[in-house]
Amino acid sequence: MTTPTLPPGASPRQLRKSVLRMRLEMRRQEVRHEVLQLTSPLRQVREYGQRLRQGTAPFWLAGGAATLTALLVRKQGWRRWLRLALILIPLLRRRPPMR
Repeated sequence: MTTPTLPPGASPRQLRKSVLRMRLEMRRQEVRHEVLQLTSPLRQVREYGQRLRQGTAPFWLAGGAATLTALLVRKQGWRRWLRLALILIPLLRRRPPMR
């Protein structure tokens, strides 16, 4: 917003109008700032979803699957699942992202 320029001999009515315009602009900016702060978590979730769709999702999915299987599978079988996850991670990362 640019500050209004008033002529040197401005009437009281012009001064009141100018002050009112500045107050309205100030209030508009305050409301805009509050809305940006309130919607910031939604924007962060949206950006996180976009990052997942851009190609890091397969890596996180494979890592999560490997972790889950490591926690759920008995001690004898975890090495096999870990080896399988280590083989699949590079393959999943090479695959182009789905749209």
